[in-house]
Amino acid sequence: MKSKILILMVLCVALVVFPKLSYPAERATEQDAMQMVEMAGKMIEMMGDAALAAISDLSGRCCDKERDLYVFVYSDDVVMLANSLRHDVIGVSFKSNDPIVYNYQVSELLVKKAMKEGNGWVEHAYMNSGSGQINMKHTYAKLFRNADKNYIVCSGVWYGLPTDFVPQSESEYLY
Repeated sequence: MKSKILILMVLCVALVVFPKLSYPAERATEQDAMQMVEMAGKMIEMMGDAALAAISDLSGRCCDKERDLYVFVYSDDVVMLANSLRHDVIGVSFKSNDPIVYNYQVSELLVKKAMKEGNGWVEHAYMNSGSGQINMKHTYAKLFRNADKNYIVCSGVWYGLPTDFVPQSESEYLY
């Protein structure tokens, strides 16, 4: 009996000391993604290219790893300028004539949407690095400018499994 009480007390102390064990991170919302895009966009409007390093900082304000919410920035010619979660893709061109590379198509769609409409949402299937599964993602893209240069700032939220997208091969996810 005393050992059960002791175990219960230890668990209670652990939940107080480590509250993340008892409460999982709240899910990011579309509003959260839009706010993160606005914050990064204002940095770009004020600082131009100098803001890209701050946006790409994994421990900075443009990345919430707990909720898998992060900012990435494209140029108007679909080159990744900043990414707070994936530094390995900074400088990579996502403009492609290859219809098989699905992530390149999504990147081009985000840039086209922002360039044409100023901002907007794109729904797409995407490899969720947290789960290793393909999930649906709703990504917000908005055009910002500094010194006659265009920056397409993006952030997205996960919302479920796709029903009609099945990748033909792993090469479709080169991103």
